Amino acid sequence: MAILDGKSLRGSIGNLSFSKQGNINVVRSKPGRGNVKQTEATKKSASVFGNYISPLSKYIRMSFHLLTGFYDGRMVNRMNSDISTILYQSITPEGTFKLAKQSFDRLTGFNFNLASVLNKSVLMMPETTFTADEVKVRIPEFAVPKDLRFPPKANTCTIEMQVVQFNLEKGLWMVYPLESVVLKKGALSDSQTLSFPLPKGTLCLVAIGAVFHDPYKMVLNSKTFNPMAIVASAFNPGIALEEEVKNWLYMSVKMKPEV
Repeated sequence: MAILDGKSLRGSIGNLSFSKQGNINVVRSKPGRGNVKQTEATKKSASVFGNYISPLSKYIRMSFHLLTGFYDGRMVNRMNSDISTILYQSITPEGTFKLAKQSFDRLTGFNFNLASVLNKSVLMMPETTFTADEVKVRIPEFAVPKDLRFPPKANTCTIEMQVVQFNLEKGLWMVYPLESVVLKKGALSDSQTLSFPLPKGTLCLVAIGAVFHDPYKMVLNSKTFNPMAIVASAFNPGIALEEEVKNWLYMSVKMKPEV
C-alpha cells in the first residue's frame, strides 16, 4: 500500500516501492519471486554454499564446547568466507573435492572473537604434529606471567583445549572431551602430550581458549573478552575404514573425494 502525503507517495504498489530521499522522490522495482533469474553459475554457487559451506561451518562452531556463545558479531560470516574460499579452490567440474593435507590451513589462527585475539592473552601455543594416522598435541609448560597475560581482577586462568574431527567422505564427526589446565598467578604448570587417532578422509581442528576467574571464582569472559582460536588444522586424504569411525556421529554434510 502506498500513501499520498500531499506531494509524494510513500510505501509500495505491486512491484514498485516509493520513498523520498531529501527533495527527490524515488521509485524502485522490488526484487521478488519471479523477478530475479538465476544463471546456472549462480544456481551452482548457491548449491555449494547450502550443501557444503554453511553446514560445515555450522558443525565446526557447534563442536567447540569452549566457545560458549562469546564470539564477535561477524564470526559466522568470517568462518563462512574462509570455508567458502577453501572449498571453491578444491571443487572440481565434476562436483568432487580435491583435498590435500594443507587444504584447510586457512583455518589455522582463526579467532572466534576479534575483540580479544588469543595471542594477546596466551603467549605460548600448543605444538601440534600430524602424521599418517595420528595427531599429537603437546600442551606446553606455562609460566605466569611470562606465558600468560592476566586481565585486571583475574587471579586464575583455565587453559582449555579441544580436538574435533570431521570425516568429510562419510559425513561423520567426532568431538573429543575438553582438556584443561588451571593456572594461578605465579604458578608453573607441567607440560603434557595428548594423542588422538586421525582416520583418512578426516579434517582435524585443534582449538584453545583462556577462561579467567576473579578471586570469587566468577568468570570474567564475556562477549567482548573471550580469547579463543583454532591453533592447528590438517586434512588426512584418503578413505577411512568403517571400524575407525564406527562410533562417530552423523552430520548433514558429505563430500565426494576426487578419485
